Amino acid sequence: MMLAIGALLGCAATLLVLTVRRRLSRRSHCGWCATASNWPTSEHDALHCRGYVQDRRRERLRDIRHGRPVVEPNPWGEAYPLDEEIAQRTETEAVSARATAASAHFAQALADLADGYPTDPEGTASVLVTVTNPATGEQHRVPIEPGQLDWVTALVRGELDTFRNAHSDGTGYCGHCRGTGLAGGTGGAALLDELPADDGSRP
Repeated sequence: MMLAIGALLGCAATLLVLTVRRRLSRRSHCGWCATASNWPTSEHDALHCRGYVQDRRRERLRDIRHGRPVVEPNPWGEAYPLDEEIAQRTETEAVSARATAASAHFAQALADLADGYPTDPEGTASVLVTVTNPATGEQHRVPIEPGQLDWVTALVRGELDTFRNAHSDGTGYCGHCRGTGLAGGTGGAALLDELPADDGSRP
């Protein structure tokens, strides 16, 4: 009885060793290359195969393009990217760079306005304007006075008026100076109740 048990244990141990050895010594196999070339084995792993990886990348892009769920994430990292993926990445990086620069410049312009041209009595509570970079999530917080905020609002509305007046049925007047060419001071266009008379010099 003990001999039989010992023999069974010996057989089991031998099978286990052979299985482990076979797994450790197994050659890598790429089904894509084996199918494409009719080789019995390709001698390399599929994830190291340019043809296999690019085929999977194309399938993934097709699924994304047609709104199908993409179950498999991108397991290939930076290996063998398609021209389409390289172009998309380049475009995304360019858009991110523009967004980063635009948000920083706008926040700096607001800060310069807030520091250089106060409008309200000392101690007036400021309005906190937050400019968020959509590419990185970085936030620029700029405190400006209510009067300065009115200036920015008037600037935007003046630009909208300029756009409207530039239409074929518009007046052609600048929405900021209202066609006078004046800026600031007691004679500024913003203080005019009515448009000045046209002396024929305007377009």
